[in-house]
Amino acid sequence: MKFEDEVLQSVSKEIRFQEGACGICHLTLKELSEKGGIVISREIPEGIVSQILDNKGRVIGEGTDIVWPPSILKAQINAGLIPEPISNELNAILTDKIDRKRISSMFGYGRCVTPASVAMSLIWKDGGHIEIQREGLAISAALYDSNGRLIEQAASAFCPICAINLSVSRNDELREKVKNELKDVVNTGKLKYEREIENIIQWKKMRVFASIKEGNKIIGTNWGCCIAYAIVRAEIAAGFGNPKWNRLLKNYCDTCPLKHCWIGKPMGALGNVILDRMKDSGVREKVKKNEYITALLYDKDHKVAEGIGTLCSLSATVNAFFRADAIEILKPSSAEGFPYKNKRKSNHSL
Repeated sequence: MKFEDEVLQSVSKEIRFQEGACGICHLTLKELSEKGGIVISREIPEGIVSQILDNKGRVIGEGTDIVWPPSILKAQINAGLIPEPISNELNAILTDKIDRKRISSMFGYGRCVTPASVAMSLIWKDGGHIEIQREGLAISAALYDSNGRLIEQAASAFCPICAINLSVSRNDELREKVKNELKDVVNTGKLKYEREIENIIQWKKMRVFASIKEGNKIIGTNWGCCIAYAIVRAEIAAGFGNPKWNRLLKNYCDTCPLKHCWIGKPMGALGNVILDRMKDSGVREKVKKNEYITALLYDKDHKVAEGIGTLCSLSATVNAFFRADAIEILKPSSAEGFPYKNKRKSNHSL
C-alpha cells in the first residue's frame, strides 16, 4: 500500500470533528510520523511554507499559510492524507492568498501572536472587547468597540489567534495601527528566513518534536504538546527569543495544570472540544492580552473562569477550564445510554 493511502486509512479511523482543525492536523502528523514521514516548514515573508515528506524522503504535499500549523494542515490536505469531505471543508476556511498578504503586512514571517497581542491591547484599551466561538470546523473572532458595535468578524480554520489576525487585517484602520506599533520590533521569523533555516517536525512519544536546522547543522531541538510550542521551544534552544519571553513561556509550561503529553493530544484538540460544547451551553469566551493571553469565560454576565496561554488562546481556554468548576462551563447533559434506570430504590449499595 502506498504511504499516502496508509496514512489516509489510519486518519480516517481516528478523525474527530469536535477536535477541530488543530486536532485533525496533529492526528495526521502522528500517523505520518509513525509511518516514517516528516514535515519541513520554512519562514517566508507571507507566512510559512510546509512540505510533507514520505518514508522515502519524497515531497508529497506542500502548503502555505500564515503560521506553522495551518500551513502543515494545507500540505497534509494537498498530499491526500485527510479524508473527504472534511478535507474540502478545511480547505475552504484556510487562509487564502489575499488574506495572507493583508496579515503578513502587519508583521509576517509566520509570527501571529505578536500582531494579535498588539491588536487585543489596542481594542481593550479603547474600551472594546474580543469574543471567540466555534463555527463548524472554524473558529470565529469578533472585535467590538466600546459601544458594543461590531468592528470586524472573521473565521479561521485553525485557532483564535489566527482568527484575530484575520479580523484585524480586514479592517484598514486597525491593520495600519498594528503595523505601526510593530515597525521597530525584531521579528524572529524574518531572522530565520534570512538565515535560510528549516524547522523539522515529527510526532513521537505522545508529543511533537521540532528541530531547527541551519545548513547541514541542527542548532536547536526540543519538544512540546503541539507544533507551535515545540517549534518555539526549539527556537529558544537555538538561541532565539528574548529572555523575558523565554521566562514567561517556561513559567507557563511549569504551571500548566494538564501536561498534554500525558494524554497524547495537543491542547488545541481539547480546547476545540470545550469551545464546541460552550456554544451549546451558552457560555461565551472573551480574550485579552495581559502578561499572557487571557481567556475569560462568561455565563451570561457572570465570569465563571479565567485562564492563561502563550502561543494560542486555545491553551488559555483549556487553562481556564482546569482552574474552574468545569460543570459551570460545560453544563453536562444527563448520561446517555446508561443501563441503570432510577425508578425505584435499590437495596444494594456500591
